[in-house]
Amino acid sequence: MMARPVKHLPSPFQSSMASPPPRRIAVYLSLATEHGRGILRGIARYFHQRPDITVFKFGDPRAYDAAALRRLKPDGIIARVATRRNEAVLAGLGVPVVNVSGQIATPRLPLINTDDLRVGELALRHLHGRAYRHFAYCGNPTHLGSVLRYRGFCTEARRLGITAAIPQHSLPQGDQNSPYPDATRTRLAAWLKTLPRPVGILGFTDRVALELDEACARSGLRVPEDVAILGVGNDLARVEFAHVALSSVQLNTQQIGLLAAETLQAGMDGGRAAAAETLVSPQKIVTRLSTDRFAVDDEVVALALDHLREHVGNTIYVEEVAKAAGVTRRVLELRFRAALGTSVYAEAQRLHFERALELMPEPTLTLGEIAYASGFESPSVFASAFRRRHGVTPTEYRRGLTGPR
Repeated sequence: MMARPVKHLPSPFQSSMASPPPRRIAVYLSLATEHGRGILRGIARYFHQRPDITVFKFGDPRAYDAAALRRLKPDGIIARVATRRNEAVLAGLGVPVVNVSGQIATPRLPLINTDDLRVGELALRHLHGRAYRHFAYCGNPTHLGSVLRYRGFCTEARRLGITAAIPQHSLPQGDQNSPYPDATRTRLAAWLKTLPRPVGILGFTDRVALELDEACARSGLRVPEDVAILGVGNDLARVEFAHVALSSVQLNTQQIGLLAAETLQAGMDGGRAAAAETLVSPQKIVTRLSTDRFAVDDEVVALALDHLREHVGNTIYVEEVAKAAGVTRRVLELRFRAALGTSVYAEAQRLHFERALELMPEPTLTLGEIAYASGFESPSVFASAFRRRHGVTPTEYRRGLTGPR
């Protein structure tokens, strides 16, 4: 595949003295998904207005050819590394290489990737917060990122007191742009019918979530009444074309690209060795119709939950929630605890913190603005409550969103 270099024209005001040629960086990414495109935007952001850098963009090859790479004479490489052979080829070139794929661990190469354990944890909290108590996972057990997302999903479930094993179904990785074979789709639909309902399912990627949506449509299962579906990647080309618009975990792919470029630059400059692994936290969950309901049969509790969600940006009083649900406070508390195992106040607090965590990655918002938008009375109340709940201050938590875990 021919590469398209980004040209940097010399300024007429530059010195007439000869300057060294631009460094050549080769970037190998799959641009068929939002994930690859987001990483590329982060790389471009870092190298913007750097006349000493020329970036060559390539597609994502199945295998890297050492001879072809040497002929290209790159000074550094950012690539998706999915096999041990590819890791060996790239590590043997004698130039800095950064891996931006979580498919396998690459001890010979620095890895900048999403914190997949946190993806699973965040997904479970989202589904659990909508009162689902049965959960399942659909992914690829040969992909390390999928394994870690399932592990985080199960770990968070245990932390919340869910002792039952979480079933999982395996789908092959396949071509990102091709549908799965009919036999694969038939097995997926049959698996869905074995699950208790209502069930909340995390799909390893938005592509997997789209297949889950298709399988539900084929099987007559309602989304989200019978099956709530959550994907990963927030790829609009997929999530908005499902039968029911899909909720998705939004990843911070631009930060991955920016950190990869920064790590590569340090390697080319002869700086200290980069960390073997740098993990970037997911940004937030973008909620759409596929998880936009609460899995409760009690209509009074459902009305109360709707009121809590609609007013999450305000200070919430239990008496007002009871009035909106048409019952007394005592009746609401009893029915709420019977349906969800928690109090109205505790659920209101959980929703406040959920909103705060969704807003934390937004760089234009101050912590004070986040506090008020999440329904806390003041930034100081927010800071104290956040530290009690999470063990760190909001500032420390926000700093950790882009740092190593």
